[in-house]
Amino acid sequence: MKDNLGIICSGLCIIHCIVTPFILALGVSDLLATILRSELIHYTLIVPMAVLILLTLPITYKRYRALSLSVTGLLGMFFLIAALFLGEQKEALLTLIGGSFLIIFHLGNLRLQHKHKLSGTIVDRLVIRATVE
Repeated sequence: MKDNLGIICSGLCIIHCIVTPFILALGVSDLLATILRSELIHYTLIVPMAVLILLTLPITYKRYRALSLSVTGLLGMFFLIAALFLGEQKEALLTLIGGSFLIIFHLGNLRLQHKHKLSGTIVDRLVIRATVE
């Protein structure tokens, strides 16, 4: 569940980053333009992503010892936080990179969980059969 939410939030960041310039170029209302440019949108998206990464990253590393995957998640958050502070010119690129890294992290984490459940099921079946016989 946490990984799915992380993918959704990261995807929304990327979509916001890509779509906003096109919407603004169309000459939308001042209210919509203000909302799209607002820092509040950035914080509304980054806070849940930070919470989700703080909840999933330690578990992923502890359970699976997936160092490269954990580093990917940390880099994703680093790029997103850097995007908040380095200004509008670099914000889009950093957000695209950070959001992509976070999506990769969450997809990798889901893959590890799926593999772990499958292998656990097989091992459990072997143990049960060995004790019954």
